[in-house]
Amino acid sequence: MPRPYVLLSAAVSLDGCLDDTGPARLLLSGPEDFAQVDAVRADSDAILVGAGTLRSDRPRLLVNSARRRAERVAAGRPAYPLKVAVSGSADLDPGDPFWTTGGERLLYTTDEGARLARTR
Repeated sequence: MPRPYVLLSAAVSLDGCLDDTGPARLLLSGPEDFAQVDAVRADSDAILVGAGTLRSDRPRLLVNSARRRAERVAAGRPAYPLKVAVSGSADLDPGDPFWTTGGERLLYTTDEGARLARTR
């Protein structure tokens, strides 16, 4: 059985940090990085994100380039990759951009988290 191809994409500082503990979002990327991330997203079938990142960064996880979205559609794919959130509690804001922008979304959670998610 063929295995899925999985790519981890993360911005890391020179001293090896992914984030700090402050309340403000730590930006480690520049314009060139954002363009590369957009290309990776355009080539992806799905994007996986954890609840902590959803709460702290409120990402949209879109393919920003209209050309790349058009290429996806021309290839028979949706304009945006599937967005997948992982949360044990499902205590997530349904108004966050992750849920309100872009294409299809999926939540992986516990049985109790699923009960909470259905009420929102």
